[in-house]
Amino acid sequence: MIKVELKNASNGVIKTVIDTRENKESSESIKVYEIDSEVKTEGFFAIIDLLDDIAQDLGLDIGSDHESLQIQFDIDWGEKYKPNLEEVEQKIKVLNTQIKDLKEYKRILIDNANNV
Repeated sequence: MIKVELKNASNGVIKTVIDTRENKESSESIKVYEIDSEVKTEGFFAIIDLLDDIAQDLGLDIGSDHESLQIQFDIDWGEKYKPNLEEVEQKIKVLNTQIKDLKEYKRILIDNANNV
């Protein structure tokens, strides 16, 4: 059996994984996630790492890069957040790049389908 323990630390979370499966010596691994960072995004990335590690430790199937469905942890604006003009322009730039990439992928799919 695998046991996952989470403990508060002054600057984050301590995750301990204890493996006590039969026919095996008990083993333990400890990892510290520094959540209380001065840079908020770094703290959020640490939370994402923690959640991803917990899912893996518990054997939860969250999908893979090769599947049509995958649970992804993402950082984005709050639902009621009012971005400034610069933030909106940056988001439009990112979305336009994603649209361009999708259009290129679509073109490749169509070209490959026509070559069959």
